[in-house]
Amino acid sequence: MKYQSAVKLFFTKLPDNLVFLDIETTGLDPVKGARIVEIAMLKVCNGVEERYESLVNPGQPIPPECSKIHSICDDMVRNSPSFAEIAEDVISFIGNNAVVCHNASFDLLFVHRELYQAGMPVNNVYYIDTLKLARQYFSFDSNRLADIADAIGVEVELSHRAMADVLTMFSVAKYIFVNMYRKGVDTIELFVYEYNAFG
Repeated sequence: MKYQSAVKLFFTKLPDNLVFLDIETTGLDPVKGARIVEIAMLKVCNGVEERYESLVNPGQPIPPECSKIHSICDDMVRNSPSFAEIAEDVISFIGNNAVVCHNASFDLLFVHRELYQAGMPVNNVYYIDTLKLARQYFSFDSNRLADIADAIGVEVELSHRAMADVLTMFSVAKYIFVNMYRKGVDTIELFVYEYNAFG
């Protein structure tokens, strides 16, 4: 599915049909039991930014090596909702919009698995991966989100907290989309995330 409006609208104004999403977790592999500990999303509706963010009680201890990365510890999430308790809010916020992530396969696998476990599986979510776009159309020394931000002069605060990373990704995406447009690329292909509950 080709998606014209993202590039063209980012060149002139902010789009109304994208949701930027990032998560923090207890590990790298949800299939092995890792869970979400924080989720953040940003979208623009009629020129007004809407944000959603929540710490999440994963129902398990957060490994110290993970806390060192995102600075989220057990005490911080002890009284936070489980993902099942916020699942409807997450689905409602995304709506029918395309989701934008940096390394989408990581974030979407976690989110879809959490939704599945909450009894609310969502199929046919369209997404744009800024990591794929960076690799395909640019030659950054490193394609890590923070490194791209540094390369293009975007100030990063509180790296590896979900909303901070969403805001960084938002700025990086604007740079990527605008410069894709300047390179003569006026369409973005939307991918469909297909969740396999057993994989």
